Amino acid sequence: MLDPGQQQATQYSAFISYSRRDSRQARWLQTALESYRMPQRLVGTPTPLGPVPGRFQPVFLDLSELTAAPDLLNELAQALAASRYLIVLCTPNAAHSEWVNREITLMQETGRGDHILTALFEGDEHSAFPPALLNIAGNHQPLAADFRKEGDGRRLALLKLVAAMSGVGLGELVHREENRRTRRLMVVATACLAGMAAFGGISLYAMNARAQAEAERRKSEAMVNRLVTDLRGAVKPAGNLAMLEQVNEAAVSYFRGQSLQNMPDAALATRARLLIAMGDDAAARGDFVTARGHFEEAARTTAARLAAAPNDIQRVFDHSQSEYWLGHSAWSAGNPVAARKAWNEYARLANQLVEAQPASAAWHLEAGYAQSNLGVLDLRQNLDVATAEMRIKTALRHYHAALDRDPTNPTILTDIADGLAWLADSQRAAGKLAEARQTRKQQEHVLTAALRAYPDDIELKRILAVNAMATGRIEDAAGHQPEALARFQFARQAAARMVRDDPRNVVLATTERMAMLWEARSRLKLLPASGRPRAGGYTDEIGRCAQPKDNYPLAETEDWCRLVHARLALMNGDRAAARALLDTVAESRLKPGAPRLSARFGLDYAGEINELKHMEANRP
Repeated sequence: MLDPGQQQATQYSAFISYSRRDSRQARWLQTALESYRMPQRLVGTPTPLGPVPGRFQPVFLDLSELTAAPDLLNELAQALAASRYLIVLCTPNAAHSEWVNREITLMQETGRGDHILTALFEGDEHSAFPPALLNIAGNHQPLAADFRKEGDGRRLALLKLVAAMSGVGLGELVHREENRRTRRLMVVATACLAGMAAFGGISLYAMNARAQAEAERRKSEAMVNRLVTDLRGAVKPAGNLAMLEQVNEAAVSYFRGQSLQNMPDAALATRARLLIAMGDDAAARGDFVTARGHFEEAARTTAARLAAAPNDIQRVFDHSQSEYWLGHSAWSAGNPVAARKAWNEYARLANQLVEAQPASAAWHLEAGYAQSNLGVLDLRQNLDVATAEMRIKTALRHYHAALDRDPTNPTILTDIADGLAWLADSQRAAGKLAEARQTRKQQEHVLTAALRAYPDDIELKRILAVNAMATGRIEDAAGHQPEALARFQFARQAAARMVRDDPRNVVLATTERMAMLWEARSRLKLLPASGRPRAGGYTDEIGRCAQPKDNYPLAETEDWCRLVHARLALMNGDRAAARALLDTVAESRLKPGAPRLSARFGLDYAGEINELKHMEANRP
């Protein structure tokens, strides 16, 4: 490896070795590397490779750098000696190029085989790697950045090269890129807001001719619809509530001051979709009262439109969405009766869609969602695991039917992953731990595949963290505490990274908090039965149970926190404190008609209280 002094003396950041038939890809790679700017806060930071550079300039490309010298091989050797890294652009053309193979050999002969990097653009390791690369053995196997669409893709592969050449961690660079993408989307949303203001001005002051006014009105409504659908669809995977709210504001500005009685039908439909989107965002930040208000207003609109044309498929779908969100809001507020009423109606409407158009993948998805929701109610409210499992398996059949009809739709994989999660939960509740573990593994495989295709999707990352926490609960139920602890730690760390990027998102924050509590509980269970844990250290790890309501409206974490503190108190011999905590949770969670499992995380408060009482009775 080069020492820092040698690094400073090199003329080129890298030497790109390629076949002349791949000159287009080589020029693209040269430009991409030379134009990449390292994060300013990292520039100059010491690493094992030396200080982090600000740019990778220049990058040697022999087509533009070498003269028609009589001793071309000697000039190549000099250029290689003046380059920190050799990047081999791997394709089937390169694999058969004598010059590429010779350049690799020259780099190896200088003792710098560990400074050879590979950029795979076409083919695979067997068809695209020159023989000199395949002969490298041991710890000097070159890093492979896979630029193919089915591999890392150009963005991630470029970051892999940058990480290897700079000594900066890949995760640090990926995080920086995600923040840049977020800022770009914010600019798009702001531009749309400005555009809507302009259209509003035109419609109010510049429209004297009716035909011209009507054309501009349609244009404005089309823009609003794109804001509510396309732009939200692009922004939502970034997981940033501030961005989503800015998109909402851009759309809302169009409807302000307009009479609902005089609003065209298409605009009413768009406004209802906007209200549902605003309710979704309000729920994500924990404002369930505002969320329900938005959902109820949307439902009044969609119900009236459906009553006017009960066989209109689009109106059936629009109202089904209102019923879903009404049920979701009721369930989140602890009203299972209202939730079941809304979700039964949602299921009826979804079945109507499938019956009308059985070839539609979208309608099979809706029917699957409806069955899944009712299955969750059966599981969480009544602990009716048999009915829950039946409904969830029906949902999975609908998801697979949708995939058969639309095999290139990647979001269906997420739906299948969600169905597998609920199936695993019902299996765990039934005591079928081996089946539950296997189902969670299936879900993990589906999520991992989806994340490879969409590495920036925050919701996929959150579901993967929840999968780890749920798998930890299976291991805990099986008595495998070390395995459980490892899963809880992974879930907490993954959720913490997401919370750092979007601190207002209550769903993410609650996921992190719950993983933290399960991790602390697992640590306590790993201690000897007669041991007395350090109260102060564990108290800090468990944290305060009564969180500020503006940050932590979900009470499940508060009561589970009390039970973890009760476990700690019992292990330290403080029976009075433990009993007080158990009584508080029992009063809150064990009322007549209360759900057997909690709504958000499926927590068995009764089972945990009984376990702690048994622990108290057997404690010396």
